[in-house]
Amino acid sequence: LKFDDYLSDWMVIDNGIGQGDPISMIIFLFYNADLLDITQGNGEAVAFVDDAAIYVEGCNFQE
Repeated sequence: LKFDDYLSDWMVIDNGIGQGDPISMIIFLFYNADLLDITQGNGEAVAFVDDAAIYVEGCNFQE
């Protein structure tokens, strides 16, 4: 996570859908589909096949 001069510690993410797994598109629908609904108006979530990214913006870190 990066915001202006702030840089968080690395986070290990050890769960999810395997990259390139043939069934990942179907599993994505059940496992990750709700991720696209959590931005609450001040951001955007995008997804393609088995990848997702969430972008948010605010005037300060607390927002």
